[in-house]
Amino acid sequence: MKKTIVILFMAVLLLCTACSKTEISHDAFFDTFLLTDMKVDGVSVPALFNPAKGTMTPLCTDPLCAHTEKAGCPFAGYQIVWEPHYYNGSIWFLSMVTFGKLDDFAVMRYDMDTAKVTELITAEELRREIPETVSEENGQSFGFINGYFRYSVRAADQTPAFQLRVNLNSGEVEVLANDYRQPFAKYKKKYLAYTQELDYTGVSYGIHLTDTDGNVKETILPDKRISIAFDDLLDNGKLLYVTAVQTDDGTYDWDRMTVWMYDMETGEDSVIVDNFPSSYIAAAGDYIYYSRYVDDPPRMGYDLNHNEDKYNLSGGILYRTNVYTGEESVAFEMPEYVLNGVEIDSVGQYIVIGYHNTDYENYVEETTDRGIWYQYEKENGRIVYDTENGTSAAYIDAST
Repeated sequence: MKKTIVILFMAVLLLCTACSKTEISHDAFFDTFLLTDMKVDGVSVPALFNPAKGTMTPLCTDPLCAHTEKAGCPFAGYQIVWEPHYYNGSIWFLSMVTFGKLDDFAVMRYDMDTAKVTELITAEELRREIPETVSEENGQSFGFINGYFRYSVRAADQTPAFQLRVNLNSGEVEVLANDYRQPFAKYKKKYLAYTQELDYTGVSYGIHLTDTDGNVKETILPDKRISIAFDDLLDNGKLLYVTAVQTDDGTYDWDRMTVWMYDMETGEDSVIVDNFPSSYIAAAGDYIYYSRYVDDPPRMGYDLNHNEDKYNLSGGILYRTNVYTGEESVAFEMPEYVLNGVEIDSVGQYIVIGYHNTDYENYVEETTDRGIWYQYEKENGRIVYDTENGTSAAYIDAST
């Protein structure tokens, strides 16, 4: 989860980036900032959100920059910036090469000391490594993990058919064996890995304990169909993970999830939260923060694009549970449109909830190759909840 508004002056970012020269730690960085992106003059750029101040700082901080190639803006021409990732004094992210094609991207590096952007590798170059026997039409997955960018193509049964990784330091491409398991976390001398990738393949059975080379040594929770697992409490020997509710006929209800906590030392496995509407969860201190499914969710409006009513399944309420006592309470109540299936992050003592408030009554009709598409007016922003003093604040995106 440590996974992504006002423009500040360059001096502020220079003060922050100078921290890298004093060997700022990974945790210290993510306890201060949330890596995300924003639009400046219509250009998506990586940005740092500071929940303590509610400020968003684009990495291109030149107040006179026109954000064009002619002006020398290092971010000019990037259609979309996503998956920002901090590693070893640099910010890594993906940039869409061709507008509208999420599978046509480049892996980019922003050096925090020099403020320069360089291209590491493109998806087209990665695909040159794919054998002809592997169909590129199958699902693809990718992400930044432990100093590597990982890319894989899945077979029809959702197991890896081909996978490789790129060393972020050297740029070296390494083709991996199909049974390789990329660790997503470490506990003492044990590495934890999914059957499949962490963020993009949906589910897997069990969690593997591997060595540093990804060789499976043991599998825990082998009978659990795990949607996602979190490492926030691993320092205390606790693994949080989410499963879908299994119905009486053996199928899975992906609208209703269950949060579990597994003790790495004792093997004890217990339910922390049931009736949970999504995989969005954050941890801070002794608590986990989440939304609950409500039986009578508020109606948000009618979506003409999908011809259906839209509801907020969470009702805009953020709950919390003490993972050691099991006591649940309401953290705070927000406008009902918040927590409508958007991401929750933890940044130090803060819980950051991204939201979008869509006005289904106001829209513009656009003609596309598929017919009419309705562009609804939408407000995007973040609500920050301070877990230490119980206060909250809303920050509307000031993107232009």
